[in-house]
Amino acid sequence: NLSFNTLHSLSWKTFQHLPLQQLILVGNPFNCSCSLRWLQLWQNGSRVEMGNQSLGCWDGSGQVPLSTQILHACDPPAVRIEPPEVVLRQGDSVNLTCHIAAEPSATAEWVVPEVGPEVISLSDREILLEISNVSSNLNHKDLTCRAENAVGSVEDSVMLNVTFPPVILLLHEAIPQHFWCIPFSVDGNPVPSIRWLFNGTKLDEGPYIHTRIVEYEHNSTILHGCLQLNRPTHVNNGNYTLLVRNPLGWSARSVQGRFMDNPFSFSPEEPIPGRRQAGGLPRGTRNSSLEGPVETTDEHTFGVSVAVALAVFACLSLSVMLILLNKCGRRSKFGINRSAVLAQEDDLAMSLHFMNLGSSPLSSAESKLEGLKSNFIENPQYFCNACVHHVQRRDIVLKWELGEGAFGKVFLAECYNLLPEQEKMLVAVK
Repeated sequence: NLSFNTLHSLSWKTFQHLPLQQLILVGNPFNCSCSLRWLQLWQNGSRVEMGNQSLGCWDGSGQVPLSTQILHACDPPAVRIEPPEVVLRQGDSVNLTCHIAAEPSATAEWVVPEVGPEVISLSDREILLEISNVSSNLNHKDLTCRAENAVGSVEDSVMLNVTFPPVILLLHEAIPQHFWCIPFSVDGNPVPSIRWLFNGTKLDEGPYIHTRIVEYEHNSTILHGCLQLNRPTHVNNGNYTLLVRNPLGWSARSVQGRFMDNPFSFSPEEPIPGRRQAGGLPRGTRNSSLEGPVETTDEHTFGVSVAVALAVFACLSLSVMLILLNKCGRRSKFGINRSAVLAQEDDLAMSLHFMNLGSSPLSSAESKLEGLKSNFIENPQYFCNACVHHVQRRDIVLKWELGEGAFGKVFLAECYNLLPEQEKMLVAVK
């Protein structure tokens, strides 16, 4: 709010970097000049909310509305860069010309990265930018020509497309993350292809070993990624070589990967004695631990002999045990002491005792247990002075499962007619 501040002029640069939402300028005696042209444009545009302010300016004869005042030869500048598109190789040179059209006159400049280009001012309407020995650092970078005058500022940009051979910026040793990762960063234009060698031979990628691009840099061709290995073992220990290639060249770099020690007595990098290829030559030209150890003929014969001997010994031992058991069984066939065990009637009587719990008089079978009752300890949690209830299935309403064990599931349930004083109650049902 700059109202009633006796302002005769006001520059657009005052608000150049301010995120304005509303601008109030009523009550200022502005002089009609080209320096207020920006304010006319803002009133007619959507740069900032001006509302229905009645702004005016003095032209010598009196105050006139600013919106109707005609300001001659008073417009913002216009700029144009030639050529508008630039494609060149690393090491080339390029000349860019910025053409400026402005009334009133404008000042112009090139805004470029810090790469040491040479700027030559040809005239007030042309500025030449010369860049020698273009570096890959300028790839996908904007070169901007900016011009400004009393009315406002304007700019134009061109992006350089610099082609260059691929280069490996980073290749690190494997680091354990959720998966093992060999991180790398590469750059190149056109975008290079990426492949890997393992111990000098092509690495076939799949679901367990593959290349993953993690991040793309904005306005850049740099790729950040990693060779991802899922649960590698000692078989995956070795030399990993990263190869990047595009039509302009290639680059390679190697790193050692070690994920775990060899759990076997032989080295996975050496052939196993006794293993031969189909042609009869020793298989020492590849990682033999990928296929596992192979027995020799002598080892196989010895193993079979040991197995047969153990089987014969087991059969003889079993036969001797059966003979001894048979002889011992005949001698003690009628020597069972009935006083040491319960008869069938006693078992039944004991079961009825626990189920009856005093609800009926003792039978003859149960009377036999009177002398044995002192030998048993009843669990009060199961044997109490209450009759066993037979609950109807229709009186149980299952709610939800409480748990599960080796003997079944347990549910929370509502049981009706269980106690006379309650219509229903919560119970656990197995």
